[in-house]
Amino acid sequence: MDSDAIVSLTGSDFNYHYKELPTRCSDSEIQNYISRTRDLFDPIARAFEDAHNTEWFIRSYLALKYVLGSTVLANSAEYAEERNLQVTLPYLRYYMLLNCSRAFLLTLPCLGWRGEKTIEMTHNNILNLTGDKLKRLGQRHEDTVKPRLLAAKDQRELFSYRFPSTALRIFGDDIVSVDEAIDIARLLTDLAQINLACLESRVGRYHPKRRFGLLDVDDMWHTMQYDVVTASLIDDEDYSRVAYFVRKYTGPTCLGALATDGLVDEFFSAWSPLNDIDDEGVFNADRQCNLLLDIW
Repeated sequence: MDSDAIVSLTGSDFNYHYKELPTRCSDSEIQNYISRTRDLFDPIARAFEDAHNTEWFIRSYLALKYVLGSTVLANSAEYAEERNLQVTLPYLRYYMLLNCSRAFLLTLPCLGWRGEKTIEMTHNNILNLTGDKLKRLGQRHEDTVKPRLLAAKDQRELFSYRFPSTALRIFGDDIVSVDEAIDIARLLTDLAQINLACLESRVGRYHPKRRFGLLDVDDMWHTMQYDVVTASLIDDEDYSRVAYFVRKYTGPTCLGALATDGLVDEFFSAWSPLNDIDDEGVFNADRQCNLLLDIW
């Protein structure tokens, strides 16, 4: 099934190129997943009000940030592999997958929103729940993807606390490669895009032309405030971006549409070198800003 057919099934008007689903999944698997997702969003869409709009904006914005962050990690992993920075690879591969798993879960209609508790789920819960929810796409996808998510976690942990003398070769053929991690990350990103496209189309069906607002609720701070052990940090760019959406966000939208040019440009430029470096070999965070999500 090609991307145009997938877009049509979701009911979204947003043109999107799906990177992994068309080659990994059968037509019936995609059709059944979208049909079930639309059905699960139906009661949410029927009762949709400003409070729901606020919740789903928070969830969508966080999901987008996780995917963009995973894109930086994926680009970093390719760069590191090209330059034999092997010690960084277990970390980069694992957190790429973990954060795309978070994005997938945040956009699911069957996962309730519990604010900070949802954001701070343990790694094991995130990986196991991701594997479980992939069953909706087909049992074979849980059977193939979940073990690789857990393997990536094991490989990251081993090189965080202990250092086998054979380095990454200790894993043999079981190692999660950069290419494999990117393929799984793309699958999870595709599903997150589908989820929000289904929500967008369902709300549009039951509330055509209605413009929803965003409420001033405490949970909104989760989009811009970062609490660490020694401080509570507020990101100026997130604050400005959320203020923009408070004015412009009138209803659910898919990840691709939420990723405005300004947001994407500012996100990746933040990872540019601190000083001007005239070196062709320097890392360029946005060299493939569309590696996972279909943007630009």
